[in-house]
Amino acid sequence: MLINPWIYDFAAYNFWMEPIGLLSIGGVLRENGYWVRLIDCVVSAPPAKLRRYNTWKIPKQILPKPPLLRDVPRRYGRYGISPEEFLSLLRRTPRPDLVMITSKMTYWYPGVFEAIKAIRSLWGDIPIALGGTYATLCYDHAARLSGADFVIRGEGEIKALKLADEITGSPSGIERYSLSDLDTLPEPAHDLMPRRDGSLPYIAILTSRGCPMRCTYCASRLLHPLFRSRSPESVVDEIERYHIQFGVEDVAFYDDALLVRAEDHVIPILEMIISRGIKVRFHTPNGLHASLITPEIAELMFRANFKTIRLGLETADEERLRMTGGKTSLDDFVRAVESLRRAGFTAEEVGAYVLVGLPGQSVHEVERTVRFVHRCGVQVKIALFSPIPGTGEWRRAVEEFNFPPDADPLLHNNSIMPLMDESERREILKLKALAGQLNRDLLATHPDQPL
Repeated sequence: MLINPWIYDFAAYNFWMEPIGLLSIGGVLRENGYWVRLIDCVVSAPPAKLRRYNTWKIPKQILPKPPLLRDVPRRYGRYGISPEEFLSLLRRTPRPDLVMITSKMTYWYPGVFEAIKAIRSLWGDIPIALGGTYATLCYDHAARLSGADFVIRGEGEIKALKLADEITGSPSGIERYSLSDLDTLPEPAHDLMPRRDGSLPYIAILTSRGCPMRCTYCASRLLHPLFRSRSPESVVDEIERYHIQFGVEDVAFYDDALLVRAEDHVIPILEMIISRGIKVRFHTPNGLHASLITPEIAELMFRANFKTIRLGLETADEERLRMTGGKTSLDDFVRAVESLRRAGFTAEEVGAYVLVGLPGQSVHEVERTVRFVHRCGVQVKIALFSPIPGTGEWRRAVEEFNFPPDADPLLHNNSIMPLMDESERREILKLKALAGQLNRDLLATHPDQPL
């Protein structure tokens, strides 16, 4: 039994969400003869009314805020199905040999704890394994408090199969898999996700793992120390199969570094998508490296039918760009936007992430960045900084700004803006409103024209 637990937060939307790591584990287990079932507490069957491109607002049950978050002026809640529905789904399933639970944001751990508690109430001492981002970055907290029997760090396919074999006493072909060669792994089991009328409206895709960049605010290298790519053929085969068999209409690339080594990776992927005539819409919610967007890549993305382009800018302060990893420059960003404009992308399709709340970052810097992005003709997408354990910015927050190193993971929540005082938080809220107004002005002026 695979479990994707609830989100506990102030806001959550389904922008093509899938528990990709858990689905990959499901694919490996199934390939080795295991009967696998998934309960996704967040992404239940798509509602009758969808937002654009098969996205939707996740149902929310308002809950009392944890004491650590009591000063956040927003409503806190559980996102996803009800606890009663979760128990009902468990009861309708034969007791499994092993339950595997994933975890995403570190501060979503209350959903993990609740799921484990519910499973224990029904199945007693059944073996439970916990993996994912929270389990990896906050291992001690998870091992001490979650109630799971096994806490798995890092990439889980081989470890999960080994654990299943040990518990069931059924040796599998574990030697056929190598995490250094992603093509040895089967496709993620997207078909385990809840469906509507026999169809899957979207799938999330990982064409690679990790990132060779060294951005100081990012945990990619902690979760995936090595950068590896799948073969272009395996990626396109996966997309085509789910489009034909399950009616997938939207595909989201969740890579941290989709454009790295483009000549051998994303360019062949895009060329094959075009040559095979695969008619789906593509999205890049994780953000693309602006420095790697060339006129050729922009043209291929346009021809392949990309509809949501997100660029990772973070700040218009050149010194901070260099200090946080140097993944792009303002000149790179302007060139990327020009390439996208010439390819035919509109302002409605392109946005840039602006990171807010970095250690030592001023409100003035954020405003300059917001206005710079707007002048480029691109939508501003505000992204609040979250202090992620083990990253360079985490260390700066601890050493220079007195952020407690043993803080409860609830304090990693980006809604808190933990390194800002109250007056700065009020100014940031004004800047978020400004960004929204500038976006509306941009789209009202040039809704369907190229950038």
